[in-house]
Amino acid sequence: MEQNIEAGWLRPLFADHLTPYLEIDQSRLMRNLQQMQQKADAAGVTLRPHIKTHKSVWIAEQQRNLGARGITVSKPSEGEPFIRGGESDLLLAYPIVHADTLTELLATAEKHHARITCIADCAAGVAAIAAAHQRQPQCQLAVAIKVDVGLHRVGVEPHSDAAITLAQQIQNAGLPFAGLVSHAGHAYGAGNPAAIAEVAQQEIALMRDVQQRVLAAGFAFCPISVGSTPTALAAPVAHGSDEIRPGNYALLDLTAWRLGLCSPDALALSVVTRVVAVNPHFAIVDAGSKMLSSDKGPHGTNASGFGIAVDEHGNQYEVLKLSEEHGFLQYNDQAPPVGALLRIFPNHSCAVVAQSNHFVLREGEGSSSVKCIEGRGLFT
Repeated sequence: MEQNIEAGWLRPLFADHLTPYLEIDQSRLMRNLQQMQQKADAAGVTLRPHIKTHKSVWIAEQQRNLGARGITVSKPSEGEPFIRGGESDLLLAYPIVHADTLTELLATAEKHHARITCIADCAAGVAAIAAAHQRQPQCQLAVAIKVDVGLHRVGVEPHSDAAITLAQQIQNAGLPFAGLVSHAGHAYGAGNPAAIAEVAQQEIALMRDVQQRVLAAGFAFCPISVGSTPTALAAPVAHGSDEIRPGNYALLDLTAWRLGLCSPDALALSVVTRVVAVNPHFAIVDAGSKMLSSDKGPHGTNASGFGIAVDEHGNQYEVLKLSEEHGFLQYNDQAPPVGALLRIFPNHSCAVVAQSNHFVLREGEGSSSVKCIEGRGLFT
C-alpha cells in the first residue's frame, strides 16, 4: 500500500475484553457523521443514512441527533429494532416479491406509528406490497420505484417507459407513489475519486431524465433519492437530488481508503485481536473469517488480503489468509510476539459488523462501553 496507517492514534488497547472484538472509535465516528450531515445540509438535501453498515440503534440515534431524517435498511428484520428504538421513517431498500416478507415489519410500524417506504421495479413487486398492506391497512406505506443506474442488480431500465407504467400500477393499487430511488454501487469499481465522481454525474443524469418523463406523464410528485458512500464522498451532492443515502461513511474501511475517499484517521472500525501462535511462515491471530468475513471489498474491488493488522508501534502486517477462527499474518523480519494485541482494519466494514452481536465503543482515553448490534435481527 502506498501509505501507512498512522500509528499515532493507536492508544493502548483494552486488555480486559476477550478477543477478538469489534471496536469503534467514537471521535472518528462522530467526525464522519458530522461531515456527511454538513455536506447534506449545505446542499439542501435530506440525509437518510443506510444503517446496514453499523446496524446499531445507538449510532442511528447519533445520526438523527445531527439532523438525519429517516433511515435506510437492507431487509425487513433489520428495520424492526430501529422502529422500536424510535425511528419513524424507514426506507426498505429491498425488492419485495412475496407479501409475507413484510408481515412483521408492517405490524411493528403500525404499532409504533412509523412510515415505511418500499421499493419496486416490477408489477409483481407492487402486487406483493399491496397485498401486504391489505393485511395491515393502518400502516403508513408508500412505494418508490428503483431505477437501475449501472449496477444491474435491481431496478427499471432508465431509458424505457417502465417507470411510468410502474408509477401507474402503484397508483392503481391505492398506494402513495414516493418517487425514484437509485444505488450506484458500481462506483466502487471505478477505481479513483475522479472516476467515481463521473459515475455520480451519470447517475443523476439518468435519474433526472426518468423524473422528467414521469412528471410529464401527469405525476405531480417525483423526488429523487440517490445512495452510495463513494459517490457521496467523491463528488458534490448532485443538483437535482432530494435525498442521499450513504451508509459506509459512518465507519469507513480499507476499501474507502484505497479508493482515495478518506484518510487513515477516518477509519472508525477495527477488530482487536490477539496473536496466538507464531511459526516461520505466519503469525496467527484469533480473528478468522467468522469475525472478519471473507470480503475483499464490495462491487468490483478486490484486495490482496483480508485486512491490515497494526501493533502499538505502528508495525503493519497484512492478513493474508483466513480460516474460520484464525487469521494468517504475513511478517518480514520481526513477527509480533505471542499474546500481543493487534488492531485489524478490515476491507469492508458492513460485512464485518454483520459477524458480531456487540461492539466496544472507545469513548476516550481509558474509557469504553459495550453497545448492541441490534440490526442483526437477534434482539427482537
